[in-house]
Amino acid sequence: MRQLETTWKNISALIFYELAKEPLPSTGDDSIILSKDEPVAIIQTIDVKIMPMNEVPEDFAIAEGEEDRTYQYWKETHEKFFQEELRKIGREFSEGLLLVCERFKLIDALKKT
Repeated sequence: MRQLETTWKNISALIFYELAKEPLPSTGDDSIILSKDEPVAIIQTIDVKIMPMNEVPEDFAIAEGEEDRTYQYWKETHEKFFQEELRKIGREFSEGLLLVCERFKLIDALKKT
């Protein structure tokens, strides 16, 4: 595998991990990214932090790469998303919602043979 220097960020709500009884990502975890059930990449988690939504640093939010890459856009779209998802499970959104903030890097982009 070839090592690539590309890094990305991802954010999920802690409550969804807890309800699904899924383990949190950990530094050093490798994951396979699928597209149409076919592996397309291998990524590795390089950092995980849990923090309230209203404390997510602007640079982290912008680096998540949403739409126009502004903090305001990130905040508005994530608030809307979490409000909708929490409503489905009978929960209320608050800016103190704990988020799992994950940073990962691309280990390998798999080519079809």
